[in-house]
Amino acid sequence: MIPGKTQTLTITEKNDTGFFLSDGEGNNVFVSKLFAENHWEEGDEVEVFLYQEDGSLKATTELPFAQTGEFAVMECVQTLPSGAFMDWGIIKDLFVPYKEQKGKMAEGKKYLIYVYEDETTGLITGTQKFKRNPAYENLPLKKGDEVSLILMNETELGWNVVINQKYIGLVYNSDVYQKLFPLSETKGFIKTIREDGKIDVTLQPEGFEHIDEYRQKILDALEKNYGLLYLSDKSSPEDIREALQMSKKNFKKAIGGLYKDQKIDIQEEKIVLK
Repeated sequence: MIPGKTQTLTITEKNDTGFFLSDGEGNNVFVSKLFAENHWEEGDEVEVFLYQEDGSLKATTELPFAQTGEFAVMECVQTLPSGAFMDWGIIKDLFVPYKEQKGKMAEGKKYLIYVYEDETTGLITGTQKFKRNPAYENLPLKKGDEVSLILMNETELGWNVVINQKYIGLVYNSDVYQKLFPLSETKGFIKTIREDGKIDVTLQPEGFEHIDEYRQKILDALEKNYGLLYLSDKSSPEDIREALQMSKKNFKKAIGGLYKDQKIDIQEEKIVLK
């Protein structure tokens, strides 16, 4: 049984207060009726999350915001001289020791937390201190994959992001076409996995297979602006980004397709809806 992870276990015993679950290798854990399903019966295989409390392992059907090896945005619910407790999404809050904080945490504020098992204590613990842009190996990702992102912080190069709650990547400034905020969540696309294992991400899909999305965005903008946009293939990337939150490359592909389909006219300094 692995604390900090969801696992499929078998119900071996049922009583008035809850259920005993087994992994089939002689390990057992108890789950209270409060955190179990009413239809459970002995012999059923059930999926539960294992957590630690008062030195023992317990189970719940609640799902945490992050399991061990994952990142999540969590709210601080209590601070002590020794550390802070974070709302983890389950009944037991996650402890972040003072030494694992970047600065003193404040109750009610949200922070990006990484969940790990402390090698010394064996306890599932949270930290704000994690390696920036580490070199990953054998990534289950490839160029073009759509991924979920948590915005970490802005740097001179761009934005550090968490990919699929597990990996740290970078969105370069040249690929940012919208206003971004720390700890916000959005989608992105794998741009490059470099030889050193670092990951570059873009906020917009690349390639003609995604152009329909940009065409529709331009048509919607034209509809809202009475059929007229003061943009053309001669407009600056900054003007296009501010008006439509897309790159000039994707803008030119999209208006080219719309012109070919006779849906717009492209004039000297503007495009007009037909």
